[in-house]
Amino acid sequence: MDLAIPDGAIRRLSDEQPMLMVKVTYLHGGGAAVFAMTNHVAFDGNAMFSFLAYWAQCNNGHGVELPVDLQPVSNAILTNVDQTSDISKDAAQSPAEISVDATRLPAEIGTMITRAVSRDTMIPCVYSITTQDLRKLKQQVEASGELQDGEWVSSNNVLTALISQCVARANMRAHVYEHGPWTVFQALDMRRPLGLPLRGLGSPIILAECNASADHVLRPDRLPALARRVRMSVDAYTPEYLRNAMQWMHTTYAGLARDGVDEPWRHFWFSALNTNRRCVGVSCMNRIPIYDADFGAGRPVMARSFNPRPNYVIVFPGPPGETDVYDSLHMYVTLERPAMDALRADPEWTSVCTLVSEF
Repeated sequence: MDLAIPDGAIRRLSDEQPMLMVKVTYLHGGGAAVFAMTNHVAFDGNAMFSFLAYWAQCNNGHGVELPVDLQPVSNAILTNVDQTSDISKDAAQSPAEISVDATRLPAEIGTMITRAVSRDTMIPCVYSITTQDLRKLKQQVEASGELQDGEWVSSNNVLTALISQCVARANMRAHVYEHGPWTVFQALDMRRPLGLPLRGLGSPIILAECNASADHVLRPDRLPALARRVRMSVDAYTPEYLRNAMQWMHTTYAGLARDGVDEPWRHFWFSALNTNRRCVGVSCMNRIPIYDADFGAGRPVMARSFNPRPNYVIVFPGPPGETDVYDSLHMYVTLERPAMDALRADPEWTSVCTLVSEF
């Protein structure tokens, strides 16, 4: 699939490496499974499932033109970027959350930021929480007295705090990580604050980080305080900061491509995703139309997204009920086996979260 990405930022290495690959498997006894693999520069989860939903509409005879929301976000903000701007010249102007290193091979970077763990010890699971239980948790936070006048928290902030508490506790109780403070982040989609198409192609994501003491994650009664910290970290990302971050990413990325660096996207990483650190985060994608890809045989009965990185939890809407209303959220959790066992034994987790499946 060809996309109009400006400045040659995505440099195709060969015709065998497209931006999007799709495989359809017909199942014995009826039904089909659709697998999609994408280049993360061209698609994030939002863009991928929005594209699949639009493709399904076209297959059913609805719509023939690509909607504005599915145009590449880079065309909306990053064409005409000044390639000699101070952002590209001065490394100090780079966002604190994002690192780049063209002196190391991608494999070396992966080793540098990845905790040495056998894949056999990684346990991926899907858990469910009802929207009703999440509303109750949010009400408890609002009634706790922790919020100051004019302050507020979203359901996603509360869910991020709950997941972060439980995952961090599980890792420390299982001695996977030493006791101590944690970095907590909530992935922030930059489309909305920058006024970009909400389902546009691209991957305009940044990780809003905050620090949490061991007390914040070990004590369930500190959930309101942690939810407030998460909200404050998100609010700190002004449109100006996000715009500069996108410009720096684009300028640096295009420069690597022009210099002949293979797979330039693999030379960037978020510092918060360094699994050698005590770090836990959540990507809330509960508005993504993950179950809207109806190719003519009805809505999907199951949707999954591969998430191999430990302590990074992806949240999607659960399957819609009979009234097409989403009444649950699915959390894709990958942990080392001892930590997953500890998570399953955590009463704060099991009181509101139910195991749906293991991958």
